[in-house]
Amino acid sequence: MTMTSYRALTITLFRSQLREPVGLFFSFIFAPLLVLILGLIFDTGPDPVFGGRSFIEATLPAFPSLVLAIVGVVMVPAGHLSLRESGALRRLRLTPLRPSTFVAADLSVNFMVGMIGMMAALAVGWAVFGASPSGNIILVLLAAALGLLAFLALGYTLAAIYPSSGAATGIGNVLMLLLMLSSGAFVPLATMPEGVQTVMNFSPVRHFAVLMSGLWEGQAWSSLLLPIGILVAMIIVFGTLGSILFRWDRA
Repeated sequence: MTMTSYRALTITLFRSQLREPVGLFFSFIFAPLLVLILGLIFDTGPDPVFGGRSFIEATLPAFPSLVLAIVGVVMVPAGHLSLRESGALRRLRLTPLRPSTFVAADLSVNFMVGMIGMMAALAVGWAVFGASPSGNIILVLLAAALGLLAFLALGYTLAAIYPSSGAATGIGNVLMLLLMLSSGAFVPLATMPEGVQTVMNFSPVRHFAVLMSGLWEGQAWSSLLLPIGILVAMIIVFGTLGSILFRWDRA
């Protein structure tokens, strides 16, 4: 019964995402489209500013962080609050559906959407601009999955904190922009002034970008323990908070 409910709810939630053109664009298309546009504008070959690499080679591993920022601080909280405000979650509560089944289905859909968006961004840079990884692509994708789980946990916590779906969209967009600017997708972090890099150290997206870039360039997991630890800590802390604060209805 639980697995049947999980499958049916997962399909329903995924279809509802596909019916939202704005959400679909930012989830699936925004990051790979940005790679293509910025690559066509700025990718003029090896540049000493980027350590002898091209613009896309230097920044591509950070582009999946744009998907994290969109999904984690905007899409998940806004979607969850919309369901709560419409009464959909309250109606689900009156059914035999377990809360864990709904959460599992919702997280599965957002995880799938996020992974597709991140892989699409990397694929465009690789296929169009030849920015291939020096490291193991499987490890890169595992790091992407780890980061996505961390930001999904953050999204559930924010959904419990935001007072409304409107606030989730407004505040979430501001947070999203700040996270994007600290990702290194527009300017490689290594080229920024030391003071700016120090400030960026407080951004979880920066640590995700460091992990992705390190694995993309062939570094070992053991040399990237700090960003890994921060992402794992996010999963534990925000996953716990999200579970404790989860509500079916308005407070």
